[in-house]
Amino acid sequence: MEFRRDINGLRAIAVMAVVFFHFGFSGFEGGFVGVDVFFVISGFLMTGIIFKKIDSFKFSFGGFYFDRARRIIPALAVMCLALVAFGFIFLDPTEYSLLGKHVGSSLIFLSNIVFWREGGYFDQTSHSKWLLHTWSLSVEWQFYMLYPVLLVLLRKFLALNIVRWVVAILAFLSFALSVYASSRYQTASFYLLPTRAWEMLAGAIVFLFPVNFSKGWRVLFETAGLALIAFSIIFFSESNVWPGWLALIPVSGAALVIWAGRSDSAVTSNVISQFLGRASYSIYLWHWPLVVALVYFGVEKKLPWVVFAISASIALGYLSFIFVEQLASKRPVAIGQW
Repeated sequence: MEFRRDINGLRAIAVMAVVFFHFGFSGFEGGFVGVDVFFVISGFLMTGIIFKKIDSFKFSFGGFYFDRARRIIPALAVMCLALVAFGFIFLDPTEYSLLGKHVGSSLIFLSNIVFWREGGYFDQTSHSKWLLHTWSLSVEWQFYMLYPVLLVLLRKFLALNIVRWVVAILAFLSFALSVYASSRYQTASFYLLPTRAWEMLAGAIVFLFPVNFSKGWRVLFETAGLALIAFSIIFFSESNVWPGWLALIPVSGAALVIWAGRSDSAVTSNVISQFLGRASYSIYLWHWPLVVALVYFGVEKKLPWVVFAISASIALGYLSFIFVEQLASKRPVAIGQW
């Protein structure tokens, strides 16, 4: 897809919200919504990629899955390898065995199921799980496995206008399931695809129902969308039932920003946002092990160490972007899925 500066900047907002939340910064108690924003972005981009290939008769499942693997796996594998080396030196046998289990489940994209069985995302024990953050990658990969099959079948037998509404109905059903399950089976609802699919399908709806806005309406939509995301980051917390209906707020915010499509936005198109957005996937990969490392060594409350860890997350993320992501893709990576 063509480069979208607004989406790239939105990725920067999402990843830094997650980073500041995990490092315990005041005012970012709801920063975990950055993952929900990422899901919307992924749904939008994947729908665009799949439909454009289908309409040009160039879509192949093998090519699609290979591209997704080339985008996601190399950086993930390098980070896992670094953790294995670190664990060999610093972890005791029991801890190292658990790390090995989590590395394996992460690389085959089943870690969301493993972590669901082990406990809640916000539990105190989460800070001993070096790869907890890979649950979201597993959810996305599972979505990627099923979603193109669905779209190809629908497009084969139904007109585009009907396909749009089928996707919208599926999004509503997943959202309804999420609301129901989050209040009764919160851990399962948090980690599993059926209750998360609607967030990616929300991005699909943005692509499938395009609207041409005037400049004034674009500014209004972007402002409203950013305000919804900011509200979620500031006022939500671990005490909220999640995802549930509250997730509709940041998801709607992300959808509005993408719908607005402002390439000249001061918020999403500035130099810093573009830099962070490009490396956002790798920053996300590296930041959580550094969070756990601070806890492991007992320095998570010491500001100099926290600042160092955040800086290291960005530096390692950028190096991973340059030397792993781009080399693996054999071309500059702009705004593919995270």
